[in-house]
Formats: sequence, C-alpha cells, structure tokens
Amino acid sequence: EEVVGLDLMPEEGLRVVLRKAALAEFPELLVDSGGGPGTITWVDPEDLDGDGQTGDISEVLWDKTQTKGDYRTGYEGQYRLAKFAGRTMEKESGDAEMVVG
Repeated sequence: EEVVGLDLMPEEGLRVVLRKAALAEFPELLVDSGGGPGTITWVDPEDLDGDGQTGDISEVLWDKTQTKGDYRTGYEGQYRLAKFAGRTMEKESGDAEMVVG
C-alpha cells in the first residue's frame, strides 16, 4: 500500500482509501468512508507539528457517503490514508469494467 504523506505527498485530487492499520486502530473511521474510496479536496499548507514537512492534514470527500473529513497525512507521524489503486469489477454481463482510481 502506498501511504499518503510517507510514500507520496498528499495533493488535491488524489484518490485515496483509509489504511487498514488506521481502520484497525480506529474502526469508527469506516462510518466516514463507507468502506470505499474518496478524493483529497484540501491539503493543509502549514507544518502543524514542526517536523519541517507541510501537508500534515488532508481533507477527503468520500464517494459512498458524501462525507467530508480531515485525516492525518503525517501529523505527529501518523498516516491514515493510502493511495486508491483502483480495482477491476465484474459487471452482471460478465464484462470487466475498470473503476478509475
């Protein structure tokens, strides 16, 4: 999994999911995402924790729930989001449909 804020910088428009580790520690986050992907809509331009890196917090709009929330993308060394890789899903007709991520 590519961790947002660690493996790649957070940026507006990036498609993301909640990390499995974050869901294991904070299962209530599943209510926000509905278990699906979302899009980063805002990245904090400040260095909130003083570690020399900006983008400590990112706002995400979740597809399934239309909920917006703020998530740690490096704040105090915590990373809640991973890049959405996109998955192939089968339609009823049997044709594969690519979900763009």
